[in-house]
Amino acid sequence: MSTPSDDRDGDGVESRTLHVSDALQARLDTFRESTSRTTTSATFEAIAHFRAELPELVRGARARLTSPVADEAEVRYLGAGPVQLRLRPDAAGAELLDRLSAKLGLPWTTWVPAVLNAYLPGRQEPENMPWLVREAPRS
Repeated sequence: MSTPSDDRDGDGVESRTLHVSDALQARLDTFRESTSRTTTSATFEAIAHFRAELPELVRGARARLTSPVADEAEVRYLGAGPVQLRLRPDAAGAELLDRLSAKLGLPWTTWVPAVLNAYLPGRQEPENMPWLVREAPRS
């Protein structure tokens, strides 16, 4: 499931774009600085860590805004937001993102921020975010 903003760099590595929250970006920056990891390696480390639990983790990451003017049907996923991140997966990594997206039934740009939110140290969303409420599980 590629997005229109995806492209290939001169070295043949596919560059993919996703959007995360400001808080998640700050946690990722701190993690990268303390571990010398890249955004891409940290992302695939998080995916590997939660691989067996991905469907449950992603389902549990559904949230909605608490604003009285928010559309009740509007759902967002924890970790998503306005800050642009670039991943540079190799061919196997790109294929893994696409395969897991097909299994989850969601674009990778939706579920990867939720996985990073659950994996990275620090205050996870929606803690201290009164404008977000986790969705009630569907029967």
